[in-house]
Amino acid sequence: MARIFKRGKYWWVDYRLPDGRRIRRSTGFTDKKMAELMLKDIELQIARKTLKIPVGITIQEFWERYSDYAKAHKTEQTWKTEKSVFPAFMNFLHSKGIKRLDKLHPEILEKYKVLLLEQGNSRFTINKKLRTIKAIISKAVEWELLPENPFKKVKLLKQPEGRLRFLTKEEIKKLLQSIDREDVKLYVIVALNTGLRLAELVNLSWEDIDFENRILRVVNKESFTTKNFRNRTIPLNDTALKAFQRLKEINPDKPIAFKRYHLSKIISTYAKKAGFDDVTCHTLRHTFASHLTMNGIDIVTLKKLMGHSTISTTLIYAKITEEHKLKAISQLSLIDDIEV
Repeated sequence: MARIFKRGKYWWVDYRLPDGRRIRRSTGFTDKKMAELMLKDIELQIARKTLKIPVGITIQEFWERYSDYAKAHKTEQTWKTEKSVFPAFMNFLHSKGIKRLDKLHPEILEKYKVLLLEQGNSRFTINKKLRTIKAIISKAVEWELLPENPFKKVKLLKQPEGRLRFLTKEEIKKLLQSIDREDVKLYVIVALNTGLRLAELVNLSWEDIDFENRILRVVNKESFTTKNFRNRTIPLNDTALKAFQRLKEINPDKPIAFKRYHLSKIISTYAKKAGFDDVTCHTLRHTFASHLTMNGIDIVTLKKLMGHSTISTTLIYAKITEEHKLKAISQLSLIDDIEV
């Protein structure tokens, strides 16, 4: 039976053609009465056999439109991921004979999930690809090209909870002792005391650092955008301030003289030299957040300092707080020599 239904702010029509095919498309109207009139007109055209059968947009056409949007609105790193993940998915769809956007269905993504497993991808990698695909298709819903996301209920793979790697004070000391270059040591000190992402670190300019007010500004620029396009400020403690003052003498043109890839590589190299095979540049960011958490910082303030878009991302550090409390309580000894 033909019907209208609301999706977002627009009304959609849902009807079947004489050959049994189901059509669901946006009316373009926000007014219910206008949508009802459109549905009656469609039913009349079906009865008179004058209805022009709508042809759904192809996945390729959608991807071309999405690409134009992503280039303008997504960060460089996000777009890099998307243009790697989605075309591979499109090749899979093509091999299954699926070319139109409205022919997507949950089972096809489930099959792709199995294929990725068979290819030897880790569960973490597969889940990252699934999230990317689902997010891209959600834009088709927003653009009124689909009534709903066909992949909405496709579940991610279960994966073991990973250990949040951060450095202890002893490990920080060991890492710094292994670095024989003053500039690299200062970069590590800055990262540990500001929690900056790698891309934010290498895109710093001296204009971003207010020495007088002891503030570091993470801001969007013509050549760089933050992960969620939001600016933020980070207060500089004595250690970070002294590191920047020394860097100003060493690198008068720019705080960090390395490009992203080279800085990441050299920090990993020194970490391995210190005996840490699981330490990357991002570990320094985790270390910043973890030690602030153990020192009692509230979760909302930490979210702002880290530049997280949602509190759920920041909550990964909440477990550290509980573990830290448990360790403190286990060391508490107020009464000796009492049998219980």
